[in-house]
Amino acid sequence: MKNPKIVVGHLMNDELFVKSLPTSKHLNWIKWLETDELVEFFAALFKLITRISEGKKDADTLTSFLSGWRETALINSEPDVLADIAEAEQELDAGGGKPWSQIKKEIGL
Repeated sequence: MKNPKIVVGHLMNDELFVKSLPTSKHLNWIKWLETDELVEFFAALFKLITRISEGKKDADTLTSFLSGWRETALINSEPDVLADIAEAEQELDAGGGKPWSQIKKEIGL
């Protein structure tokens, strides 16, 4: 898959202005985010950038933010992992699984 592009647009006076921008190779993982995750990612990113510019957050926070989203994207890129997660969620919804207290005892915590 080629490097993804981000499509940016805005609506002004009933006219839509759109432009596509290539992403950095360092953000190549962004292609694995689902559409709703992309919306959430960019909304949170803009909020974080604003807080950094106000001195309320720092660059380390941005690094952690991007790292977390990268992990989400990489999980999305693995169909087997997604299938396992969906199966586990169904099992939990049906009342299956083990309580955390029991798991802690089993592993000696």
